[in-house]
Amino acid sequence: MALGWTKDELAEQLNSVLPAPTITRTEVTRWENGKRVPSTDQSLGALSQVLGIPLTQLRAASRLSKVNRRNFLSLTALAAVHGTVVSDLYASVASGDPVPLMNVQTSHGIDLVLASFVEPSARRKLTAWAKDGDIPVLRVNAAGILAKLPSQDSGQVVATVLQQDAEARDRYLTAVVARLFKVDWSVAERLAADPTKLPAPRQAARILAAETLNPRDSGARWCAASLLRDLSPMVGA
Repeated sequence: MALGWTKDELAEQLNSVLPAPTITRTEVTRWENGKRVPSTDQSLGALSQVLGIPLTQLRAASRLSKVNRRNFLSLTALAAVHGTVVSDLYASVASGDPVPLMNVQTSHGIDLVLASFVEPSARRKLTAWAKDGDIPVLRVNAAGILAKLPSQDSGQVVATVLQQDAEARDRYLTAVVARLFKVDWSVAERLAADPTKLPAPRQAARILAAETLNPRDSGARWCAASLLRDLSPMVGA
């Protein structure tokens, strides 16, 4: 739930900024389970005020397809945490400026929020950067955002980048290991290079197997499958 609030607490916070209380716990539950997303400027405006997220970002998130509506509240929570960074990064993507994506590798959470706002023109820019960006950080960042899109075409681009671009692949593998096993970057880098060094190999295999089904990150699915393959001699068939 956004900012750690319960459904009742989020409803109460929203109603506190509305002219009349209209948001119920049931309505918040519908947002959470994907049955509906806020569709009025009044509801979105209240969320914007309570969570400190620009209204334009919430409008973009509210246009999620039915398949992805379940992600609305988790995306708004991530946006509340990463809002300024996401706004700046997405502005640069929309304008065709790759420089901000060259500075540092973005996190899984930031990529998820950015991907929820990506329109066709931005997707084309990200595809070009993922394939032909000047430096590995740009290529892996662009691929990471594309990997969070539901588009099969974007998933194929990400798979191609990971297969053909060793530097981007190493960075993506490291990010996946760091996130799944909660280790710092230098440790994750060593483990990504040699998954047989993962502690508790059978438990690690179960974690990786679960990640191969991650519906929100095609790049993580690819990396988990690759790591699981390399780890398989330690755990048997």
